[in-house]
Amino acid sequence: MKAPGGLSTTHRRIIAKSRGRAVENWRAVLSLFRPIAAGARALGRGLLDLLYPPRCLGCGARPESPRLPLCPRCLSSLERAPEMAVAARLDRLPVGRGAIHRALALWIFDKHGTLQAVQHALKYRSRPRYGVPLGHLVGEAYAKVHPPPEGVVPIPLHTTRRLERGYNQSRTLGRGVAHALDVPLRSDLLARPRPTRSQTNLSRSARWQNVRDAFSASDDAADGHWLLVDDILTTGSTCVAAAQTLHDAGAEAVSLATLALARQ
Repeated sequence: MKAPGGLSTTHRRIIAKSRGRAVENWRAVLSLFRPIAAGARALGRGLLDLLYPPRCLGCGARPESPRLPLCPRCLSSLERAPEMAVAARLDRLPVGRGAIHRALALWIFDKHGTLQAVQHALKYRSRPRYGVPLGHLVGEAYAKVHPPPEGVVPIPLHTTRRLERGYNQSRTLGRGVAHALDVPLRSDLLARPRPTRSQTNLSRSARWQNVRDAFSASDDAADGHWLLVDDILTTGSTCVAAAQTLHDAGAEAVSLATLALARQ
């Protein structure tokens, strides 16, 4: 049967499917070039840093260490996160404290504050180099109050998000934490096979529904005590979902360390 325009309905469907496949193939090709583009941007920023040395993201002064995004004065002015506040945040989730053995957030995160500038640089502005020294500070703080885990497990990104960004900021933080604790970085234990929406503008319940089945864990997680690492703890949904996945794989205990706790 002919449809208006002279082509049969079947032919029109075939053409539509072909166009859809072409778009998907083109997107796949573009995704291959994203890491190259990210690397080029990082190289360009590195050259700019040589010409224009980095400034403190808090006050604009020269940082004591070019690896850290803040000067000593701004670092010392950051508000530390009380451990009880972290525990109370996790208690609001369905399986929060049951999934997390111990939890630590280093600082309090305020919107439009100094730490937001740091987090945006680390996460969105291709500054993964900040992750290792900041993670080292997190690891040092964790070591003062808790025994070391068997390994550090960064919260993974879905492959598409990682290719778009060029790196996983939690993994760079995790490298610093692992170095400070003198334990291995075990990025192989946790994966994120299901893509999820951004958590930024979702409610607490919507965040939990968004990530509750997003992760998968290796059988190698069984019987171990692992330390999850992420940048900002907001509702805790992502970290608790990841911890529950490790427990489902047989982990004996899962603890948590983050750069900051979002103020609510």
